Amino acid sequence: MKYYIQRGLNEYGPYTLAELQRYAAQGNIALTDLTRCEGMPEWVPVSQVIGNIAAPAPPPALPAATPGTVYSGTPAAGVRVTAGAMGVQASGVAPALAAAGPVPPDLHWALVLLFGFFCNLFTLVWVFVEAGFVKKIQPASNHLALIITGMVVQFGTLIVCYVSFIALAVSSGRSSEPPVGRLIFLGAIFVVGLVGGAVVHIIGNFKMRDAMVEYYNTVEPIHLRLSGAMTFFFSIFYFQYHFSRIAEWKRSGYLPPQG
Repeated sequence: MKYYIQRGLNEYGPYTLAELQRYAAQGNIALTDLTRCEGMPEWVPVSQVIGNIAAPAPPPALPAATPGTVYSGTPAAGVRVTAGAMGVQASGVAPALAAAGPVPPDLHWALVLLFGFFCNLFTLVWVFVEAGFVKKIQPASNHLALIITGMVVQFGTLIVCYVSFIALAVSSGRSSEPPVGRLIFLGAIFVVGLVGGAVVHIIGNFKMRDAMVEYYNTVEPIHLRLSGAMTFFFSIFYFQYHFSRIAEWKRSGYLPPQG
């Protein structure tokens, strides 16, 4: 017996009962999603169909599909989408529905760049928006603490050095000899503080990257790949690009290619 899943205006399937159980166990199908099979007069929650039947053991591992191509079709409103229409690979990987996990912040990366160009405070705030979302899906990750620590070290260094330079300038005005030793010491603190804070922040970005890759390859498996180089140089905009892709998948069931 084949079952169909209804999510919003879209229908997905057909799936066997065993597939429904497996997808529900993986979190790709929520127990509150609606389902029906041929002959059923109305849609019912998945929980009523699965009941207390134990989910079957997962099938043997299959060759991984080419990342970014598992979901290749945009389902039309009110149209039943079959496995073939969703671009299933020849390797046998079944299409996964958008799981009931949280929707990431959805703002085009170019707008993040534009707003940040005119207002640096926006970039600072958006860093915490992204980091807060990843903390929501991966609570055990320490990326947020590292990012906060890096920023505190950098801002703290700027404030301490600024105040110290002013105090040194005032005191040196009363002396005939410039305080060369103190200036060198303050300069060293300035460099070490800024560089050290930046390093801690970058480590936090990579921890955030690891948390995203783990979540979106296990809990909501979409074969997410994140470049180390792009994470290092463009973390906030790079992460936002992928957040927007995932948000689109959540809305429509279509996952744009990773590019």
